[in-house]
Amino acid sequence: MPTRKLLYRRRFLNRPRHHTGAHVIARVELVQYKKSPWYVDSSLRLADCYRVIELDFEIRNKTDVKNALHKAKLLRDLLDDFTKSLEDAVEQWENKR
Repeated sequence: MPTRKLLYRRRFLNRPRHHTGAHVIARVELVQYKKSPWYVDSSLRLADCYRVIELDFEIRNKTDVKNALHKAKLLRDLLDDFTKSLEDAVEQWENKR
């Protein structure tokens, strides 16, 4: 089964000595099984110590392309908004201390 690995990143989420096991793994591959057409097999795994979720972004046709890109962009935008709100909350928290 030919596979072209386009992305594999594993990053620990917590700073050193601040809990263990929290990580993210991002994986994107082009795969061909025997004589079938190539497809995109990709996933995003998020783990926070004991909880793990894995989101699949498999692409086999044009409908899958739209859905996978929509899902990835929505997550990106939501994470940007979350980060900005968290920064604002920290600033307000520091001002009230």
